[in-house]
Amino acid sequence: MNKRILLIAFYNQKALGVKYISETLKRAGYDPHVLFLKGYNSKKPSEVSDTELSLLKQLISKIDPGCIALSVMSSLYLREIIKVNDHIRKASSCPVIWGGVYCTLFPERCLEHADYVIRGEGEEAIVELLDALIAGRDPSDVQNLAYRKNDTVIINPLRPLIQDLDSLGYPGIGQDNVYFINSDKLTEKDPIINSLTYETTASRGCPFACSYCSSINLKRLYVGKGKFVRFRSVDNVMQELKEAKEKIKRLKLIHFWDEIFTDDIDWIEEFKVRYRKEVGIPFTIWGHPLRIGEETIKNLVDAGLYHIVVGIQSGSARVRKEIFHRAETQEQIIDASRIISKCKVPVVSYDFILQHPFESVDDLKETFELCLKLEPPFDLNLHGLYFLPGTDIVDMAISEGLFSHDYMERKMYGSIQEQYDIYWGVGSGKLDEARLWSALIYMTQFRSLRPFLRKIAERLDEGSRKKREAVLLLKEVCSNVASARKIWNKAKLLIS
Repeated sequence: MNKRILLIAFYNQKALGVKYISETLKRAGYDPHVLFLKGYNSKKPSEVSDTELSLLKQLISKIDPGCIALSVMSSLYLREIIKVNDHIRKASSCPVIWGGVYCTLFPERCLEHADYVIRGEGEEAIVELLDALIAGRDPSDVQNLAYRKNDTVIINPLRPLIQDLDSLGYPGIGQDNVYFINSDKLTEKDPIINSLTYETTASRGCPFACSYCSSINLKRLYVGKGKFVRFRSVDNVMQELKEAKEKIKRLKLIHFWDEIFTDDIDWIEEFKVRYRKEVGIPFTIWGHPLRIGEETIKNLVDAGLYHIVVGIQSGSARVRKEIFHRAETQEQIIDASRIISKCKVPVVSYDFILQHPFESVDDLKETFELCLKLEPPFDLNLHGLYFLPGTDIVDMAISEGLFSHDYMERKMYGSIQEQYDIYWGVGSGKLDEARLWSALIYMTQFRSLRPFLRKIAERLDEGSRKKREAVLLLKEVCSNVASARKIWNKAKLLIS
């Protein structure tokens, strides 16, 4: 077995996890090659075509890797990964490793296709596994490893979480041996070099326990294995972003994909001074109502915060607490919106999950009332509820009799388009109350419409079919206006 390792990321040409693994392998003396297979498209994700499979086969032949590792982060595109995996088996006899969140939660399922599965943080484990394979040693003592021995699945214990994130370095930018297969073409160049945006994280782990997210399930696996939420130093983050700024000539926006951006005031103070001086590029973050403090947001705006996305998920206190396992109150959410508005964050988005089986029309009405109290300006992102395998909300749906186990299996493991339709689509196309209230909720982001929306809401029950259809038509007009507003904001960002 040689030291050339092919790492494959799916539907994400900026996959951070794969880039960190590549950097670790390089420092351990391996020769990593990174393939980004398919680009991200939230509306119409395409399947891997026969031409793209042929290009993959050619690339494998050219690289002649000693091992191929696949990043399996979720079930959204699992069918495509299995198809690619089967194709790899025909093109090469080298060992195949799977890793990622999905593999961490479902190693047995993954071992139906992979030779080895890396669970949890994979940087140290994959090096130890490859070292053993290269030396011809039994890798059975490698922590985080799952494998088959005869007909038995062996799942080794997880090693402690990496506490010093700076020790991992940061992903390489614009390096050699990076490939992109998309739209039936193979490009031998890091796609990030021509991008307008750069993605990074300043931390690992989430402090919250939302039922629809895998984070709490990972946290349970790591009990007693060290701090779950960890931060990189400001200096380490600055080194990465300065290199990104130098190499990506068209860079206009930096995305921090931290599950929740830190509110540690000492970290923020240092970050503000150094980011403004050394980077000076607008950035976007994810926030949480319980982590929105005036001093924090003010400092971030001074640093260059351009866009904050805050997950509210439901305006119903019952749904948030009993279904989504979120502790924030109505008053805390409203106060957070006032702070964001007062600090003049240029672009504000609030996320909501609507029209799902746990929600009643009364819950939607409560969401409508909350949205009317959010301090403008803001945009609304309305999503459907996607059931990720292994999350608490899946068990809740089955135990409450909303869906059978077999139905949930079909729902969670459908085609990539079916999965995306569940997430991005909100409810059915029927002219029912839930759809009407969702339309009213969406339109609360338009300040000038708020007085009229209140009147419409008061008479919604007694409205004729034509009046109801008019509500949906107005919502479509507003949707077009919102889209145009987003395009205009992006244009201003590009021009600035």
